[in-house]
Amino acid sequence: MQIYRTRLDYTLLFVIAILLTLSVTFIYTASSTKALENFGDGTFFLKRQILRILIGVLIMYLAMRIDYREFLRFSPVFYWGALTLLLVLIFAPDEWTVRSTRRWLYIFGFRFQPSELAKFAIILMFARILAMKEVDNKSFLDGVISQLILLGLVCGAIMLEPDTGTALMVFVVGIYMLFVAGARVWHLLAVIAGGLTAAFMFLMSIPYQRERLFGFIDGFKDETQLGWQVKQSLISLGNGGVFGLGLGHSRQKMHWLPDPFTDFIYSIIGEELGMIGTLLVVLLFLVIFYRGYRIALAAPDREGQLLALGITFAIVLYGFMNIAVVTNLMPTTGIPMPFVSYGGSSLIMNLFGIGILLNICQQSGFRALKPVQLKYGKKSTTGRKIKINR
Repeated sequence: MQIYRTRLDYTLLFVIAILLTLSVTFIYTASSTKALENFGDGTFFLKRQILRILIGVLIMYLAMRIDYREFLRFSPVFYWGALTLLLVLIFAPDEWTVRSTRRWLYIFGFRFQPSELAKFAIILMFARILAMKEVDNKSFLDGVISQLILLGLVCGAIMLEPDTGTALMVFVVGIYMLFVAGARVWHLLAVIAGGLTAAFMFLMSIPYQRERLFGFIDGFKDETQLGWQVKQSLISLGNGGVFGLGLGHSRQKMHWLPDPFTDFIYSIIGEELGMIGTLLVVLLFLVIFYRGYRIALAAPDREGQLLALGITFAIVLYGFMNIAVVTNLMPTTGIPMPFVSYGGSSLIMNLFGIGILLNICQQSGFRALKPVQLKYGKKSTTGRKIKINR
């Protein structure tokens, strides 16, 4: 019996729409004071974000309409293009330096963050390579070394910006894809240990990054800007209580909490909507994880499965890492909240990823679902066996 599924995942679309609505709402409420003071227009940041959302939605629609195999076919172009842009940043002029880092390219007045492109380039490249061959569980050299070289080049280039937080996130995404593709756990643990050691040593050599780590360790004893930011974030969440102070009534956004509409927008959500609002955001990211995993199980081929798992994991990982930073569970990393924080590169690339997910969902309805082994999990809802091979 052949099984077909022809409709979009409207649940996933609905969740993304809610997150974008939260983005518009809280970027306005958190940025209006600063926008009015600096630009004489309380909606300055809001209008820019709405434009980015429109561009992102258009890109999502185009990605949804293009066969995801076409993106996989051009994955080497994505990868080497992203790596080239990252290397350009190393030699960028001092005018491009923001907060002691060079993370953005300035092209015709627009600012773009190549590391966001690199994240999806790794996912596309790994999905293509790992789908073309079986991962050798017995041999480290034959099993994962080629993928680790590709991953190391990108992560190394990102760390030279320096942006250790994003480099570690991309590293984790790459390791996750190797794991679900069947790489041996002991091999991956050795790689993780080596990667974390290298990252720590590099972090200690950069004063700005070292301050972030010490600020996290010292907690409320830290009197630097980073320590102040975390303190105000926790105060903001505490002010909100269970039900919040109400929309527009945040006190911490009034020059107390730095970056209230970018990396720390989750704090403003907690202050104005309370614990209920913050739990809603957590729930939305859990739904994204669930729907993305279901799409992966129903994908028509191994490429689609690995691609769907990689995209889903990356988006959800970034979301929960942002929450961990805001709640002082992790050092400040500069990781934005997907779909919610103010910014263009992250928003547009994440919507691009959602478009690919939706295309994979559609593709599962255009052909019979055949047995496709994914070395992760037990059994899909479509009846296909998912084999663990470790």
